[in-house]
Amino acid sequence: MDAKKKQASVNKTHQMFRRLVWLYIVLLLLEGSLRKWVLPQLSDVLLLARDPIVLFSYFLAIRHKIFPLNLYVVSAWGLMILCFVLALLFAHGNFIVAAYGFKGNVLHIPFAFIIGKVLNRNDVVMLGKWWLWATLGMTVLICMQFYSPQSAWVNLGLGGDTSGAGFGGALGRYRPPGTFSFIIGVTWFYVFSTAFLICGLTMHKGYSKWLLIASAMAIIVAMPVSISRMMVLASALTLIIGVISSSGLKNALLRYGRFAIFIIVGVLLASFIPVFDDARDAFLSRWTSSTEDFQSSIIDRTLGDFMRPFVSDREIPIFGFGLGAGTQVGLQLLSQTRSFALGESDWERIVCELGKVFGTLFLLWRVALTVGLGRSAMRAFRNGNGMGLIFLSATAYNLLVGPLGQATVSGFVIIGIGLTIASMRIPKTKTEAKKTIDAATAT
Repeated sequence: MDAKKKQASVNKTHQMFRRLVWLYIVLLLLEGSLRKWVLPQLSDVLLLARDPIVLFSYFLAIRHKIFPLNLYVVSAWGLMILCFVLALLFAHGNFIVAAYGFKGNVLHIPFAFIIGKVLNRNDVVMLGKWWLWATLGMTVLICMQFYSPQSAWVNLGLGGDTSGAGFGGALGRYRPPGTFSFIIGVTWFYVFSTAFLICGLTMHKGYSKWLLIASAMAIIVAMPVSISRMMVLASALTLIIGVISSSGLKNALLRYGRFAIFIIVGVLLASFIPVFDDARDAFLSRWTSSTEDFQSSIIDRTLGDFMRPFVSDREIPIFGFGLGAGTQVGLQLLSQTRSFALGESDWERIVCELGKVFGTLFLLWRVALTVGLGRSAMRAFRNGNGMGLIFLSATAYNLLVGPLGQATVSGFVIIGIGLTIASMRIPKTKTEAKKTIDAATAT
């Protein structure tokens, strides 16, 4: 009887964590809407909207002795705590700036492992259904933003700014931010939409075929409407990895055929929507004008994100300029300006903030976590489960070089790590679950 009560308590705690994870994801997708449309006067405060969820989950995890104390969490937190102290003693000395830097870099990292622990593959599939439904609504919204002037309510900026939240695009069109505060949120939302779509097309029969067709069409329409090269390239990578990851499954040829049919139908339906032609012209114009030299605009830029901090001639103090000093919030608090004073690439920002020694250590940590997830995903792939590879492909770039100091990107990194782990966890069968309870009762 005691074992049953204990199991009931465990299940209740598990459900609480699941609700916190769902709330975190919902806030990530709607955070910008709250800051632009619902509570614009609280725009700055809402930048921290997900932090209470994370902190409460840590309280519960510590209370129930399940806080993730793996090597990745311990090493990241240990390094950032040291850098926090050094920033106060030898750099800018601003507690709030250092705290914000800690938050952006590592505060939510344990929560990623909590996501991976409380969700499993079935949960990821269920989340995917809701995400694809949300994709339909997001596409309608960005089409409205695409056609509307920047002064329209759908294009309001943070804090209700009437100058608009759109970012320069092409042919007089702006890149729409959707429910987010900036186009980068829309970009990674659709990359994850692509990941969920591929899972539905190649691996699971639980998705409605009409939802798959509609969401495929919505994603295809969103690509040119976004006027975002990053969205197209990152989604294409996820698409390729998804196709490869389904190669080892049974009836792979039938799955490929089903996949091809749904994509072709999606493209044909999308081509009948007027906005698709208008957006395609704007996207191709931007692509042509900004990628005339593909090597310098895409390849060199990407490699530069990795190499810039090590080839720059900038004089960097031994302990850096201080944790958080290179974030937009940190710059605003320290100098009342918004710019990229410590570099636009996140690797450059990290090295400038933490110094070359500690900055490099944190960059190596990011590489190590990416490689570790990759190895686990490959093992799962060899055992017939390629979902981990799909979600890692949607996460790896930001985990490696993405701007962690940007709240939206950080949020997508966290759920990406969590979903990568969760998608590799096959739920126990009822028989296995009963054996576990019986073993606990015997103990």
